[in-house]
Amino acid sequence: MKKVLFLFSVTFIHFFGFSSSLEKEKCINIHREWIQEAFFLTQNTVGFTAPVSGRAYAYFSIGMYESTVEFFDELNSLSDQLNEYNRQVWMQNDKELNWSLVANSVDFEMLSYLFRNMPPSNNERVHQLFSKLNKANSKFCSKKKNQASIFYGKRIAQEIIEWSKLDRGDEGFNQNYPENFVAPVCEGCWTKTVPGYLPSLLPYWGNNRPLIKKSDQVAANCIAFEYSPDTNSVMYKEAMKVLVNSKSPNQKHEIIAEYWDDAAGYSGTPTGHFFTIAKKLAIEQHISPTHELQLYATLGIAINEAFISAFQLKYKYNFIRPITYIQQNIDSEFNTRITSPPFPEYPSGHSFQSGAATEVMKSIFGDSIQIIDITNQNRHDIDGSPRQYNSLTEMSEEISISRLYGGIHFQKTLDESLFHGRKIGVFITQQLKLIK
Repeated sequence: MKKVLFLFSVTFIHFFGFSSSLEKEKCINIHREWIQEAFFLTQNTVGFTAPVSGRAYAYFSIGMYESTVEFFDELNSLSDQLNEYNRQVWMQNDKELNWSLVANSVDFEMLSYLFRNMPPSNNERVHQLFSKLNKANSKFCSKKKNQASIFYGKRIAQEIIEWSKLDRGDEGFNQNYPENFVAPVCEGCWTKTVPGYLPSLLPYWGNNRPLIKKSDQVAANCIAFEYSPDTNSVMYKEAMKVLVNSKSPNQKHEIIAEYWDDAAGYSGTPTGHFFTIAKKLAIEQHISPTHELQLYATLGIAINEAFISAFQLKYKYNFIRPITYIQQNIDSEFNTRITSPPFPEYPSGHSFQSGAATEVMKSIFGDSIQIIDITNQNRHDIDGSPRQYNSLTEMSEEISISRLYGGIHFQKTLDESLFHGRKIGVFITQQLKLIK
């Protein structure tokens, strides 16, 4: 009799463990679907400039993580780890839930709110995906259990959404160019550039509440070099590097500049690009669902913090763009390979983000990993051929130098910005205690 009971217990534990693992995989597959949808929404929603997109992915990734943190025993909640986030919505101990539907509900609610100005056709598309995933994951559970799960997911999302509204970036997509901001005027100050002569983009973004306390201080000693028209100055020599490269016949430089441009309106912006790479690596490297959730949450938070820090410093220094300096002091006919963004040059936001993002990915995958990026393979406006790297460090360096190739940043700016972006990424991975 004891032997029968023992075998029954072993069988039950084995089945329960297998069932739990299967359910976790289903949750992750749902998150992957919504990550792809977030990329589409970023491409096709008005106002989603790079910082606005970075913020949206951050809160979306927090929602993904918190949706099933109670189901993943190995994970700690982000509650009390993130600035002013004190989670109050928790599962009742006696309630069984369909965690796949909880995950689907949270992702749907988060993206529906964060991209709430999406066109009606995209709103319909989002609802269709929500319904499709609910239907596919409702089998073998009672209607009551499924409804309770969807409702619980909505409550988790709504709590995160209410918290997100207090960070001063909630209406960013409607406030990219605030009329009340007057850009400073000086000899070395940023000024409007061709082709659109747009005013300052998100000049107050650096005042947003960081998700991790003191993360906006990590790069505090990132200091712009001195402006000077003197031909012997660091400034002039940096400008000459930009000018010489612009005249280089090396087509590879133009391809790289356009590939990593990731401008709003036709790309997934830098954040969508990084999330696409992260998802592909997670699948290829067969990391556990636990580590995949850790990856997305940390990545979203780190990129958001990098944007806040970069824009805080940009409007602190208000540094002149290469196109303006070169046309004024060296070559009046100079033009860039890609469009100069409508905000100050120093530091480089791209380098901050690539440094932070790749440090997060290194914490999961290590650095000695082959990356084949296919994010732009379906684009026809640029050479979107897959790009291959032998390490995350190598990829981050190409992303950074792409801005020199594009003619929109000085190399000294890029080198210093990548260094400080990496510091932000390391800081975030050290601050977050996600695995028990």
